[in-house]
Amino acid sequence: MTVDRRSFLKLAGAMGAGSALSFPMPSVLRAAPLTPVKMTLPWLPLGTFSYAFVAKKMGFWEQRGLDVTIDRGFGSGKVCVPVDQGQYEFGIIDVAVMMNCAARGLELTAIAGIWPKCPIGIFSLKEYGLTKPKDLEGQTVAFDVGSGDFQLWPAFVKATGIDDKKVNKVTMDAAALIKALVEKQVKAEGNFFGSIAPSLWANGLEINSILYEDYGIKAFSNVVTAKTSTVQKKPELCKAFVDGMMDGLKYVYLNPEKSVDLHLESVKEFQGGSAINKKVIEYGQAVSTALGLVPSVKANGLGYMDPALIQATVDTVKTYMDVKNVPATDTLFTNKFVGSVKVDDTEWAALEARSEKFIPKKA
Repeated sequence: MTVDRRSFLKLAGAMGAGSALSFPMPSVLRAAPLTPVKMTLPWLPLGTFSYAFVAKKMGFWEQRGLDVTIDRGFGSGKVCVPVDQGQYEFGIIDVAVMMNCAARGLELTAIAGIWPKCPIGIFSLKEYGLTKPKDLEGQTVAFDVGSGDFQLWPAFVKATGIDDKKVNKVTMDAAALIKALVEKQVKAEGNFFGSIAPSLWANGLEINSILYEDYGIKAFSNVVTAKTSTVQKKPELCKAFVDGMMDGLKYVYLNPEKSVDLHLESVKEFQGGSAINKKVIEYGQAVSTALGLVPSVKANGLGYMDPALIQATVDTVKTYMDVKNVPATDTLFTNKFVGSVKVDDTEWAALEARSEKFIPKKA
């Protein structure tokens, strides 16, 4: 396939700060008025978050009485405050970042898991030969300061022993970060594998990954979070939201081609253009699926968060990020809203076979 790189870079620019997203409502008739709900993604509306757009487009939330508005995000670090302050009922966030925010006094609780596998790391074009942490010394590495990879950078430095002063860190916004490697403005950047890999692959570029978890930083990744008082006072709302989203997640798992079309129909910035737009969404969905397939989720249902892995994440935050006052682990997450949506054994086996090549691997 010949990819129109210029169209992709124009698309990335269109997703900058202030861009409006278009999410058409499904035509489902209801007698009762819908409850308005706002949620925020942690990042740009890429294929890694197709489950949210599919849940809306297919009417999975509307069937449960919810009218959900989806906003793009500017990094996990910028999800905490608006959810805590009630600007959004729900947000998608990296759970280590959420724990850091909770240690600062923000009242947040994870109510469903999305990615049990952690895709955070430092990424570069394969041609540069950057394959281990020490290779980053003397290089310019780009970050978005609100993203989970930047929040966990001090942990990565501590775990690997590299000299932070020898790494030239530059910051830029999410859209610019996507373009930075494609246009070879920098040799490496912090990011989530599911955000950067699809963009590079769609442009015919190969990627090297230096994954944080390969150096001892064990952590659960993306979760659905809510203000703790919402969890306590509005459990029916939380249950309806989680079930609708998990239906969307399962649909993406089992119907990837149709889900790409639904995503394209939902986000106007991806419409009416080059084949690259579709490939970015397709690869993003594939990576997201690969990050969600772990035995505990198969056994307990989509959204389940393994308590042992959540505790390991707490330990990582305390040990490597030097975060004090992290609340008790059992107050930081709950599995009481998950378990209704499951994938059967035959479907799961097919998913694992299809997803193997999209699992992030050490360079």
